[in-house]
Amino acid sequence: MWYYHCTQYNGKHGAQWLRQEEITKQLEKVFKNLTMPKEVVQQIVTTLNAVHLEKIEFHNKHFNKLTKEHKETTKMLDNLYMDKLKGRITESEYDRFYTSLRDQITDIDIQLVQLQDAEDNYYITAKYLLDLSSRAYELFVSSEVEEKRQLIKLILSNLRLEGKKLVFNAKKPFDLILDYGDRQAWCAR
Repeated sequence: MWYYHCTQYNGKHGAQWLRQEEITKQLEKVFKNLTMPKEVVQQIVTTLNAVHLEKIEFHNKHFNKLTKEHKETTKMLDNLYMDKLKGRITESEYDRFYTSLRDQITDIDIQLVQLQDAEDNYYITAKYLLDLSSRAYELFVSSEVEEKRQLIKLILSNLRLEGKKLVFNAKKPFDLILDYGDRQAWCAR
């Protein structure tokens, strides 16, 4: 049997001892409040699907624009080389234009990578958040101590005991979910 109490880091204040089971029960309640009703999850999924269609259109438009710019700049680079070979431009002009065009191509390549990263991260984050919040309680209850510790660390911060009550801050975006859960704001308006 394990007992815990405040570390009294900021000075002695008569911290009370609390059994591990009591702390676990308080934490279970927090994770239960993280669980969103299935109807709310479905509404979020529906909204994400609508946003997804708009995002696909934006992504494709931006991707096509960047790809076109890349092609045009590469063609200009090829033409620049031909101008150098035919003596239409000097060596120093070639070097200056070449450097400028290579920088443009590098910038376009970076934008293409960022566009794809944003695409990937958006869905990973949204799916992960929905999955975690809808299964938070189930995961916490069925986890071993180390896994519970990781869940707590992922979702909560600044855990402390005030008397026999566990006090904490929730990390974003879990703070919003807990705030709505505490106010029972999941009800349809």
